[in-house]
Amino acid sequence: MFNNRFYNTMNQGPLENDALRRLAPSVFAEAKHGSRAETYKFIPTINIVEALRNEGFLPVFASESRTRSEDKKGFAKHLIRFRQHDGFSSVGEVKPEIVLVNSHDGTSSYQLSAGLYRLVCSNGMIVSDGQIDCVRVRHSGNVVDNVIEGTYRIVTETPKAIEHMDAMRGLMLTRAEQGIFAEAAKGLRWDGEEVSVNNAELLRPRRTADQSADLWTTFNVLQEKVLKGGVSVQNLNTRNSQRAREVKSVTENVRLNKALWTLAEEMKKLKAA
Repeated sequence: MFNNRFYNTMNQGPLENDALRRLAPSVFAEAKHGSRAETYKFIPTINIVEALRNEGFLPVFASESRTRSEDKKGFAKHLIRFRQHDGFSSVGEVKPEIVLVNSHDGTSSYQLSAGLYRLVCSNGMIVSDGQIDCVRVRHSGNVVDNVIEGTYRIVTETPKAIEHMDAMRGLMLTRAEQGIFAEAAKGLRWDGEEVSVNNAELLRPRRTADQSADLWTTFNVLQEKVLKGGVSVQNLNTRNSQRAREVKSVTENVRLNKALWTLAEEMKKLKAA
């Protein structure tokens, strides 16, 4: 159910509720999952979406994790990306965003993170907690107001992410340094003792706009390959190869995005030293 057809360079309009329902049905859950205790305060995610819309934050992307458990369908972890319609202008090829994660089955509190969307390749990045703290809101108390407050806290911190992005753009990597970055990046998703993924393929740009060897562009190329897949992955035992699939789990998407951002930050520190 991880579908990004409403989130590309051809369609930058906000999502209406019918589109949200198709992409992430759990946003519209009408009750908490049966496993939740009485103290769990159920607030449907759509209530949060409507509250953020009223504040000028419009949903532009939604996804939902698959669940094997039939009784958890309709309660699963979901992710929505928002843009502020009059306050988050584009910074070059990048649009700042707010990333909201939630579930109604106990697998997640409301979590808010800073995001950056790169127009040229339709990449939706998530800034690591080390740069901008993730805001977590428990399913208790005044959930809606706390989420709105957390959203504005992320907004005020987002310029920090833009500063780090600009710093990455100004740092050129040697081919050897790009290889080190690729080696570390693939280890976040694939076990090197079980499969082999070629660094050169990970670093090969899919479009002419990604030809630069600066740290920001290299980070984006690797982020796209690691999350969207398409690279050849060889099983070291059988020697069989197959194309990597897109990461469809909300949990893995967030984890990999934040870990890749952290790797890029570490590379920036090494280059700036």
